Amino acid sequence: MIGGATLPDDSAKSPKLSLRCLGCSREYAPPAIRCPRCKEPLLRTEYAKTDFAPIERDGIFKFSDWLPPRETVDTPIGPLVYRSDRLAERLGLKRLYIAFNGYAPSVGAMNMTGSFKDFEAFPSILYMREHGAESVILASAGNTARAFAYAGTLLDFPVYIVAPEAMANHLWVPIVPSDSIRLIVVAGSNDYTLAIELAGLIADRFGIPPEGGVRNVARRDGMGTVILEYARTVGAIPQHYFQAVGSGTGAIAAWEASIRLLRSGRFDGDLPRLHLVQNAPFTPIHDAWTHGIPIRPDLDVEAQLSRIREVRADVLANRDPPYGIHGGVADALRDTDGCTYAVTNDQIKSAEALFAEAEGIPTGPEGGAALSALTEAIETERVKLDDSVLLNITGNEDALLKRDYTIHRLKPWLTLRPGKVSKDGVKRLEPYFRTD
Repeated sequence: MIGGATLPDDSAKSPKLSLRCLGCSREYAPPAIRCPRCKEPLLRTEYAKTDFAPIERDGIFKFSDWLPPRETVDTPIGPLVYRSDRLAERLGLKRLYIAFNGYAPSVGAMNMTGSFKDFEAFPSILYMREHGAESVILASAGNTARAFAYAGTLLDFPVYIVAPEAMANHLWVPIVPSDSIRLIVVAGSNDYTLAIELAGLIADRFGIPPEGGVRNVARRDGMGTVILEYARTVGAIPQHYFQAVGSGTGAIAAWEASIRLLRSGRFDGDLPRLHLVQNAPFTPIHDAWTHGIPIRPDLDVEAQLSRIREVRADVLANRDPPYGIHGGVADALRDTDGCTYAVTNDQIKSAEALFAEAEGIPTGPEGGAALSALTEAIETERVKLDDSVLLNITGNEDALLKRDYTIHRLKPWLTLRPGKVSKDGVKRLEPYFRTD
C-alpha cells in the first residue's frame, strides 16, 4: 500500500517553509513548535510556494507544496470529496459535498486505519525524521494511535503510544505492527487527558520527541488537506464546514487551510463557517463557545469522566482541548462566525443509519454526530438549502477493513496504573527505556 520515499529536485535549495508565531509574528525555522518569547500561541506554516497547485498523483502528497516534509511517499491515503445526491435529496440540500475520510473502496476512500488521522501520521513522521528525530511519543484515544502505528510500521519508525485502557478496543492496524510500535496503557482509565500527561512525562524523562498535538504543524496541515481536496474537486471554498470534534485540531486545520486558499488569489468568497459538534453529555467546546462556560480540565474530574463514559463517540472526549490559546479553537470559531452543537447518542445512532441508507457506506459515531448537527442547522436555517456544504465524515473505523483485511490488535508493551502517572512513577520506568 506504500511505495518508496522520494525527495524533490530542489531539496538542497531554499527553505520550503517558515513558522510564524500567531502571538508576536516572529518567524522561526522548522521544526520549532513554540515561540520561546510567547510560549502559548501556535506557530503557523508559511510556505514558499503560495499558489494552489496540486500535482497529478494519488493520495495526500498531491498537496506536497503545502505539507511540511520535503520527502513524500506513494500512498493511496488521502481525502476524498464527492457530491452527494441521495443524502442531499433527503436533506433538501442542493450542494452537499461529502468528505469521506474512512475506508470505503466503493467510493475510492483508501484510508487504511479508517479515519482522517491517517492524514496526520505520514507527514508528521516524515517531517520529524528529516529534522533528526529517531522516534516519537504521542497520546491517543484511538484514531491517532492507529494512524501512527500503521505509518510507523511502513516507514520503519519507532512510535510510543500512550492510551487509556478503556480505549484499547480502538487500537488496531490492518497489517502486522512492527516491534518498534510500543503501546503504553493507563490501566483502568478512560481519561485521554491523563494519557497526554503521561506521554509528556515520558518524553521529558527519556528524551523521546513528542508528536506535539495541536502544535505539530505537520498534523494540522495534513488534516487541512480535506479543505484542499474540496477546493481541487469543486474549484471553490465551501460556505459551511461540518465536523465532530474532540480537541478541535481538525477544525483549526480546516480554518488555516481555508486562509491559505484565499491568500493564494485563486478563490473568491469568505472563509467557510465552521460548525463543530460534540457528543452530549460531554461537550466542553460547545459549552464554552455557546454558553460561555470556561473549560476547566481539573475541576471535578470524576464527574467529567462519568460523562465521558456515557458518550457513544468516545474518541471525541478531550478534557483539555486547545480552545483559548492564540490560534486555537475559539479563534477559529470567531474568525469564521462559527457555531457549535451538542448531540445525543440517540441522534447519532439515527444519523448513522440515515447516512448508511442514503450513501450505502457505514460511518462511525463521529460521522453520525456531524450529520446530526447538519440536520439541526438546516432546521434552524443556519444553512440555506442552496448553500454549499462540506460534511466531513472523519472515519468509519473497522467495519469494511475487517471485511478486506486481518485486523491486528496492538498489544500493551507497558501498563501503568493511574496513581503512578507522576515524575516519580515515570522515573521507575528507566529499565524499559534504557538504550545502553
